Amino acid sequence: MQSEEITTKKITDMDKEKFSDLLLFRDYSEVETALKNGFNPNTPLEQDKPAIEWCSYSNDYRMIQILWTYGAKPTTPITAEIIGEFEKGKTYVDYEQQTVNLNDYPDLTEEFSVEKLELCEGNIQLENNLYNITIAVSKFVLDAEIVETAISLNFIPLPKPLTFCIGETINFPINPEEGYIDGSIYLRNCHNPVDVTRLKFLKIENEKLTIEISMKFDFECENIELKNEELIKTIELEIC
Repeated sequence: MQSEEITTKKITDMDKEKFSDLLLFRDYSEVETALKNGFNPNTPLEQDKPAIEWCSYSNDYRMIQILWTYGAKPTTPITAEIIGEFEKGKTYVDYEQQTVNLNDYPDLTEEFSVEKLELCEGNIQLENNLYNITIAVSKFVLDAEIVETAISLNFIPLPKPLTFCIGETINFPINPEEGYIDGSIYLRNCHNPVDVTRLKFLKIENEKLTIEISMKFDFECENIELKNEELIKTIELEIC
């Protein structure tokens, strides 16, 4: 009895790092036990992203379903789409049994470049006086696997509300200098840094912000065998 109480206490008092490890190693049983004993599935983990968002980067539909069952909320268009399918009766098994045709997507394995990534419409939201931007990337093939990922830009400090930034260009320092934007993209099982050096605010129309983003992708930081690159892209963001 005493041993069981100690185990339960450890799970209830589980810290975010331990829970992140369970997600990484896909320990479904322990994750569900932790959730049953009160761990909040919406707890911000690394880079202030909740578990459901991290699991979407690795297409771990089984873990996403477990998290959703215990109250996880969608935080990105991708997770909202997956949860919407769960709500209609789809399960993680249905996702895993889907016939996948690699030929349906561009294969970037041999000649990868961020220039070849198709960036979709993203979103921007204000939280605690800082802005977060998520830009989904269209699916592509890398290392014989279909990749679903996104560029996440967090803790963006702006000197004024969005509407007053139109027509202005704001420069940002690079991590770790104060005032930097905390950016990343998940590729080859790593969260690779994305440094934003400049945001050019072009227009707001129909609740959507159009900006030009200057980014530096640091793939050498995690040694994933891709070259560092820079990219300047005009993106439309839904204002949430």
